[in-house]
Formats: sequence, structure tokens, C-alpha cells
Amino acid sequence: MQEKYKAMILNTNGIKYFFTLLACASVGAVTMQQFEASLDMMRNGCAPKFKVSVDILDKLRAGEFTENNNDLRCYTRCIAQLAGTLTKKGDFSVQKALAQIPIILPPEMQDAAKEALNACKDVQKNYKESCDRVFYTTKCVRDYDPTTFKFP
Repeated sequence: MQEKYKAMILNTNGIKYFFTLLACASVGAVTMQQFEASLDMMRNGCAPKFKVSVDILDKLRAGEFTENNNDLRCYTRCIAQLAGTLTKKGDFSVQKALAQIPIILPPEMQDAAKEALNACKDVQKNYKESCDRVFYTTKCVRDYDPTTFKFP
């Protein structure tokens, strides 16, 4: 059990290091290729923690949300946590997400992401559980602009 915990910490630290490196290396803008690589890194950081099949994760990446899967809902929370967009209470922080946009999204996705986040900022108020708050906010972002939505 301790080995699994150590591996989780190392994996999470590796992902944070990757984002820091990505931010520093791309003094200009993040490319779509870099962004897609970060999606895979984030998935690899969170997927092992939850009982979610690769098929369901691939469907989520394509914008298809399976609502009756608690592990999938908590997977979205894990991704938000890795991206640094959660408050200490586990709420999705639109301010933190907006601050991350220039760092982790390519320029062609940034305006749409800002609009979607602002349109969906109050969705989480309808849910008690942190996993649900993040999941349904993410779903709202997809519903707002399905053509540019991408998720780890």
C-alpha cells in the first residue's frame, strides 16, 4: 500500500513538474501538440486512482459524459486538482481556471474556454459533492462549446 501511495505522489509531482516545464519552455504560446501531450499526462496521473475504463475515458475526451458513474465524476475532480483549479474546499475555481488558460491552452482555444468558463461558473452551486460540482461544471463547458472541448 505504501508503494502505491509513493507512486501516486511521484506521478502527481511529475505532472506538476511537466506543467511548470511546459509554462517555462513555451515563453510564447502552448502548441496543440503540447496541449494534447498534457492531456495524456493528466489522464495517466488520475486514471489509475479510479475504476473507469479506457473506453469511458475516451468517450469523455470526445465530450460524451456518463453521468451514472461516480468514479468518472471523481476522475474529473482529480483532473481539476492536477490543473490547479480547485479551492481548498473542493470547489471549482473559475478564477484559477481563467488564470491557467494562457499557460495550458493553445491560443486557438483560449477565447472559447474563457467564454465557456464564465457561462458555467454557477453550475456547481446546484451540487453538494465536490466530484459532482466539478463534473457538471465540466459538462457545462462541453455543452457551451462542444467543438473546442477536450478533456484528459
